[in-house]
Amino acid sequence: MHAGGNLILFGASVRAAAFSALRAGLRPWCCDLFADADLQARCPAMRLPGAYPEGFLDWIGAELPGPWMYTGGLENRPYLVERMARRRPLWGNDGPVLLRARNPFVLHAAARAAGLPTAAVREYFRRPPAGRWLVKPAWGIGPPIHFWSPADARDGPTLMQYAQEFIEGESQAAIFCGDGRRATLLGVSRQLVGLDWLHAAPFRYCGSIGPLRPASDGRAALERLGSLLARRCRLRGLFGVDGVVRDGAFCPVEVNPRYTASVEILEYGYELSAIAWHRTAFVPDAPHPATPAADPTACIGKAILFAGTDLTFPTAGPWDYALRAAPSGPPQFADIPRPGTRVRVGRPVLSFFVTAASPEACFDALRRTAAELDRRLLGS
Repeated sequence: MHAGGNLILFGASVRAAAFSALRAGLRPWCCDLFADADLQARCPAMRLPGAYPEGFLDWIGAELPGPWMYTGGLENRPYLVERMARRRPLWGNDGPVLLRARNPFVLHAAARAAGLPTAAVREYFRRPPAGRWLVKPAWGIGPPIHFWSPADARDGPTLMQYAQEFIEGESQAAIFCGDGRRATLLGVSRQLVGLDWLHAAPFRYCGSIGPLRPASDGRAALERLGSLLARRCRLRGLFGVDGVVRDGAFCPVEVNPRYTASVEILEYGYELSAIAWHRTAFVPDAPHPATPAADPTACIGKAILFAGTDLTFPTAGPWDYALRAAPSGPPQFADIPRPGTRVRVGRPVLSFFVTAASPEACFDALRRTAAELDRRLLGS
């Protein structure tokens, strides 16, 4: 075991990864943008005091021994990750790997090689071909994702954006664990994106439902894709591929080379620790977890409620139980702000979970819970 089992976590939000690390028998030490109450109740956690994400440089050299890993946001800062990795062993993908994995043209080529449909991409464009196209920020920098319009042509092309063909269908995410040569498919989930009843902005991730059971041929294609990406990008540890299912086929649109927000759905549905899988890519003698069963033990739904208006988080509510006891399964509520926290419109308030017999039942239960939270938190 490394450095007494410590694992230092950095990211915009690290709560899910921290809970996974606890299930793997590790001791997480956390620094993110929230330091939410449920995270602080389970492990040492602090809110990043400086600028995000450069402020992490002030803490990567702390005397506490152990490796570090990152969650969402830092994959868009490969040069910052590289600087941090020089100061502490990294359980994750370094700068050169991020530059390859986040390149949409690398994903496009890998998808074609795996026999999957692809979304066309264009860079430094002024007017994409006929059809519906999304304008996406490169490296998470620039205006949010939006449909291309003549205004984009008037603004002129930029190296900080690219265009991707819009694919109509259900958003899904496939999660893998790679070793730099091949990858194991851990599972697939449905993604909730831009839902108005969660007050989420267009194209913004706001939850997951799963695990899903892809058809055998679809699963084989995903396994080919994961191993191709692991080999071509040298991906190690956990990574996700977002895609859209059209006519029964998974069309990849983005690689997230890290522990993603949808991972914990698979963890609860298959009763596994994804961080235990992640560890095997960096600690040769770490115990290797069993491959997830074909049938999950439950169907889990997770949603993130965003603030529909400015609000102050109350001193008490149904989420209090999650602060008092470590759940054996998915918590009913998570990412819980401290009482009195001011949450601005459009910012995440908290996450919540449901368990049901099917993805459709999970979706309905999530929507009912969101309405109840609106009445309690937002007065609507």
